[in-house]
Amino acid sequence: MILMLAVIINQHLDTMSEKLQIGIYQLKDEILEVKKGKKPKLVTIDINFLSKEFRSKGYSSQLVQPNLSKNFDLHLYFKRTPSEIKWKDFIDKIAESDQMILKHTKTYSESYILLLRNLSSNIIYATTGGFGNTALQGFAEGDFGLEILSRILKAEDKTLRSTKEKNLTGGILGEVKFFRNDYNLNENENFGNFYQELNSSINIKLLTTIFGFSKNEIDSDCLCVAKNSFAIKKSISFTQLITIIEKCENLIKTVTPVVEINGVTKLNKTNKALIADLEDELDKSIVARYSGKSSNISIELCHKDFDKYLHADNFTLEYKINGKKIETEYDEPLKNMDKVLSDVKSNDSNLKVSKLKTLLASAHIDSRADNGDQLTSDLLRNHFYTEITYKGKSYFLSDCEWYEIKSSFTKKLNEQCQSFIDDSIFHKRLAKWNYPHESENVFNAKHIGRTDFLVFDKFTPENIEVCDILCWDSDNVYFIHAKAGFDNSMRDLSHQIFIAARRVKEDMKTGYLFIEKLYDEVKKCKGRTSYFISAKDQLNSISKDDFLNLFKSRKPVFVLAILDTAVIQRGLDKIDLFNSNIAKFSLNELIKNMRNLAVDFQIYEIKK
Repeated sequence: MILMLAVIINQHLDTMSEKLQIGIYQLKDEILEVKKGKKPKLVTIDINFLSKEFRSKGYSSQLVQPNLSKNFDLHLYFKRTPSEIKWKDFIDKIAESDQMILKHTKTYSESYILLLRNLSSNIIYATTGGFGNTALQGFAEGDFGLEILSRILKAEDKTLRSTKEKNLTGGILGEVKFFRNDYNLNENENFGNFYQELNSSINIKLLTTIFGFSKNEIDSDCLCVAKNSFAIKKSISFTQLITIIEKCENLIKTVTPVVEINGVTKLNKTNKALIADLEDELDKSIVARYSGKSSNISIELCHKDFDKYLHADNFTLEYKINGKKIETEYDEPLKNMDKVLSDVKSNDSNLKVSKLKTLLASAHIDSRADNGDQLTSDLLRNHFYTEITYKGKSYFLSDCEWYEIKSSFTKKLNEQCQSFIDDSIFHKRLAKWNYPHESENVFNAKHIGRTDFLVFDKFTPENIEVCDILCWDSDNVYFIHAKAGFDNSMRDLSHQIFIAARRVKEDMKTGYLFIEKLYDEVKKCKGRTSYFISAKDQLNSISKDDFLNLFKSRKPVFVLAILDTAVIQRGLDKIDLFNSNIAKFSLNELIKNMRNLAVDFQIYEIKK
């Protein structure tokens, strides 16, 4: 009898020893829920709520074996989804009708979600398989894995293998990096970048002392993946899964982070009032843009899985307007809120504010691969990506979470920007700008006819804006880009300057053909406005050969000329008085990129 019992126990343990590489999610305890026709409200995330949500997405509840854990309540969900095989119709015209390749016209994908509720803390964790992770969107904490890693990784540890980063600045929205040799956080520091995912090695000591692996199981370092989930790249059993969840929960409760992975602090439920104020500021900006008014808040759109989103082939924007379901399909990613508002206005340009808010709160974006597989799916609002300055502080919205940019981070950013500004002033004097009564073009045109000045505003060979104003001295030729406002729009201008500098640098090596195109475009201009006529006439005093010789005998220097549009008196000599961290991030990145390009870069403050 005892022998039989031992066999049964051993058989059960063998079944439980099946192992899998698993990512662990921690779920939020409440979210802002949006229901059609109703105001958003905070709802508690519990098992009943999640069960209803999963059922609505086609998941069915599965029975689990009893007594699997004394510390966790387990809930399992399963989904089997059929989908058409899109290439079958194409192959049907090629293969003989009796061939196996044509036998099945559907394929099936299976997914699971396993919820594990800690009975003592009531925190709900989850693991998934297949496309189960998409059902957790909106419910999972956005930085759970990063919070774990921040407690076991030091900034100087050379353990980074790869990263996935969102960029606040420049023309690159996001990037995935793989390092030839192990890097540390200090070596990969880049202002304007926020980590979404870190892949880092964990040494044997940490694996045994922190995560409970035995020395017999570990013979080398293991890779961990930290993002909105946490995973150790090692197959683990169900028992080990429970242990790791408990260890992670204890880490967050008892250990202070030893490294600042991102220079931001995530706002949580203790900041409800602040979050509500920020959401209200965002709504006001959207309503203003819908009404055709200006707003200093720029809203970009991107899914948190930006690589999947940006590589998708088909996109669907779905919303209801006046009871009618609208579905607009796109062949490229929706990247800014203005495009969405344009679509809404094409269906109704006179919506009341309350109806507009309800419409946008429930609007949805899906992205799919060419074969029909869903890659991302989430509410429009969960794609928002923006910065807001509120009561003197800077806040950033990314992946459905609000962050306050830390004062230490802002201080360091200010110091780096100020150091560049103090050492890189452009000393030629430009005209004054009677803003806002004069447009940028009117300001630039003031320099037509000045000695050693030419104006090229609105001329874009190869669709590149080389500069607004060109001037020179005996040693340098200056490509000046003029801009009103040191704000979020600096991101696009910085990218524009870098593209122009890179093209000019290439042109210097290939015979100045691009610069020649600029001259020809102005010379052949057929514009009838006074500006275009004056711009064309200015070349009457300089031949093409003399124009090209300006560049052959001088060093190129790019200049960012900024007019501060604020009402209060301030100057770039005190960069800390400017609120837009996006602008500072953009400037900092541009400085770095121009150094890498080996092109001189200066800055100038335009006077009113």
